[in-house]
Order: sequence, then C-alpha cells, then structure tokens
Amino acid sequence: MFILDDLLLTPIKLGVKIVEQIRDMAENELYGEDKIKGELLNLQMMLESEEITEEEYKKAEAILIEKLEESNKRKEIEEK
Repeated sequence: MFILDDLLLTPIKLGVKIVEQIRDMAENELYGEDKIKGELLNLQMMLESEEITEEEYKKAEAILIEKLEESNKRKEIEEK
C-alpha cells in the first residue's frame, strides 16, 4: 500500500518542489541583496555620468533601499 501511495504522490511532491523553486527564484530576483547592491552601484554611476538627475537618483535610491531592507527582514525570518 505504501508503494502505491508513493507512486501516486511523487508527481504532486515534484510539482510542489518546482513551484517552491520558482517562488524562491522570483523572490531572489526582487529581493536578492547582491542584485539590489548592483542596482545601487549602477544608479550611482548613472548619477556621476549625469545620465540621471539628483532628484531621479534620490527617488530610485529610496526604492532600492526599501527593497534592501525587505531583503534583510526576509533573511532574518528565514534564519529563525
């Protein structure tokens, strides 16, 4: 009976793992610390090369800082 259960549940378990991996990848894309830091660096370079104004920089920086803070909160929750 247990073998039959395993055979029937394996596709479901695999599907759940795939969905979890996709979720983790999406969260990393949105809240990955390295990605956000890279965006902040790129933003700084754009300001220095005068591709964006100081006002545009401050708005974009505020958004990225919020994302970085959210990333740190998520890490703390995961570590608990």
